[in-house]
Amino acid sequence: MASVFAAGIAALGLFSASGVSGPAVTTPPFPDSVSPPPGYQVSYAHNFTTQGMGDWVIQAGASATVSVSSSFGLGVEVTGQDQWAEAVSADAVIRPNTFVQGLVYVPPGPGGYTANWPAFWTAGSPWPESGEIDMLEGQQGRSCEQTHYGQLLSNGDASGNSVSDCGALGAASTGWLTVSMLRTGDEVEVWYNKTFIGKVPLPTTAGEELIFQNQDGPDDSCPACSGPLVFPSTAWLSRVAVWTPSA
Repeated sequence: MASVFAAGIAALGLFSASGVSGPAVTTPPFPDSVSPPPGYQVSYAHNFTTQGMGDWVIQAGASATVSVSSSFGLGVEVTGQDQWAEAVSADAVIRPNTFVQGLVYVPPGPGGYTANWPAFWTAGSPWPESGEIDMLEGQQGRSCEQTHYGQLLSNGDASGNSVSDCGALGAASTGWLTVSMLRTGDEVEVWYNKTFIGKVPLPTTAGEELIFQNQDGPDDSCPACSGPLVFPSTAWLSRVAVWTPSA
């Protein structure tokens, strides 16, 4: 994720220090997905098709169209170049020993590539010291996982960047996917449906905000991120849930 957007989101500071309190919540099943670790329970869940926006907030300055559908969930539509919008959960805090799942629609482009620049990710504040997890991010037309961490460099980038592990072209990483992420210790593991994408380092223990986006540019924010341009194109987040170890 380009540092200008990551830093802007992290600076919002939307989540509470303690996260969601109260009794454990339940969540609808996620299709074709891996299971959370034994002993984990749902600590946060949101279904956009039945609950609307809920605790999710749109970052100021968004130029893409954000809507909520009772059929598909939270949608971010781009209709031309240099459009973007990011939605951030005010309640979901992603800390170490956390398992996340989201039912996401990744717009396909020609040849099975990922269109434009969708992402399902997390970021902490200050960035990049508190880390960033890109569970699914469009990178040159591929759906990929990656982490960013370390110190902020003079050029606005993070000093630490993991490799990018990407899903195969086509239905393995576009269309409707259950994206799963397990953060434990200093590592992050990601699956698209039941396909293991990879394991990458994340040497920070800070809590991070949960974010969903779709955009196309501007080009100077991340020249290598956008895939084939497809207009109009909508990325959807139908539902999301967070699991943490039971007490």
